[in-house]
Amino acid sequence: MVFSRIRIYFGFFLIYSIIGIFDAFLVIYIPLFYLNILNVNRSELAFIQALTYTTLFASPLLGFLYDKYVNKEIQGKILLNASSIILCGSFLIFILLKEFLIMYGVFVVIYFFSKTLIKTGMSSLFLTVVKESKSTKLTIILLVNTATIVSYFGISLLFNFNLLNITSQNYWNIFFTIGWISSLPIIIVFLIFNNKIDLLNLGKNNRNTIISNSKFDTRNYETLIIIIMYFSYVLAASDLIISFPLSSWIYEKFNETGFRIYSSMYIIFNLCSILGLYFSNLLCKKFNEKKIMFVLINLYMVVLFLITISNFPIFIILNSCLSFIGYAITVAYSSFITDFSNKGKYNNFKYQFLQTYHSLAAIIFVPIGTLSTNFLRVETLMSISCILNGISGLFILSTNLLEKKISSKKYFERV
Repeated sequence: MVFSRIRIYFGFFLIYSIIGIFDAFLVIYIPLFYLNILNVNRSELAFIQALTYTTLFASPLLGFLYDKYVNKEIQGKILLNASSIILCGSFLIFILLKEFLIMYGVFVVIYFFSKTLIKTGMSSLFLTVVKESKSTKLTIILLVNTATIVSYFGISLLFNFNLLNITSQNYWNIFFTIGWISSLPIIIVFLIFNNKIDLLNLGKNNRNTIISNSKFDTRNYETLIIIIMYFSYVLAASDLIISFPLSSWIYEKFNETGFRIYSSMYIIFNLCSILGLYFSNLLCKKFNEKKIMFVLINLYMVVLFLITISNFPIFIILNSCLSFIGYAITVAYSSFITDFSNKGKYNNFKYQFLQTYHSLAAIIFVPIGTLSTNFLRVETLMSISCILNGISGLFILSTNLLEKKISSKKYFERV
């Protein structure tokens, strides 16, 4: 059993390392390439983003279908293997046809859909393993985020050592191609290793059972708390409004040297992210997740505002703080929704639905951010995100008041 669990941990690390490689390109380097090297029409790009990002909402439906129809181990393995190959192939489309915005949209749609399929399968395994042993919940959350961090760092090293002329399209072509090639060995190892992972049989007998010591139930107040938390996290993810123009803003404000330093500093950002993961891990074992999220989101808001008035050295320090706080918030939310999702039936569907806060925020804020840079400064967009984070904090605070009301009601019922 211990050996089987270690293999599962390694499987999680491998597959999320693959996703992390392509996410690093999509979040950091492709925006700079389109906005500053190709200088594409930002209005057209925002329109394509608004359409393509809707693909992210496929996850709840896929989660439901997975719960209902994927009943055999071989089915889960075929789904993961095929999705991994499609994920890799989608980036090849980008490499060959990246000068055409419409093909960028095609790439993003295929990429998001295959990524969603992978996460659906891995989420089902995650929820099953958690039912067998709740102590593994935070361990897997940490592994998933650590794999992403390692991938981001690897691509940042590739950028600094291979893209010697940041204004040359030929160097960019080499950078994207080598990045794609670097993902192939990991994918091959995962495809081989996947055959040794028990995807569905682990904990199969209690796949849809209820965790007896769960602190949630689905009565009115508890359901209301989940809804409020979901929308508060949509607002908390409003920093996605600067996600696409951020690399361009750093390049323009601090010049090429500043961007290269920023990219090379990912080892520091990654270390801060890992510290944030473990810090939140410790907090979630001792304190209520909602209280943790309330404090961290408000702290994130303050740090993000300070970035708007910072110089480059202070920006690097503050960005390190954001890495720490951001990953700590992610762990707290994932821990929070895992306990709720594992109650009753259709666990994967509930888990995938509650994770769509990021998808909804991306659909709303990413196109707005890209389009708004035609007439607003990035610092202004950061300030808008700060305000929305503040509102998110108030929503989370209201859930604590609701919980007190629930506790009082239960107390009087017992009396």
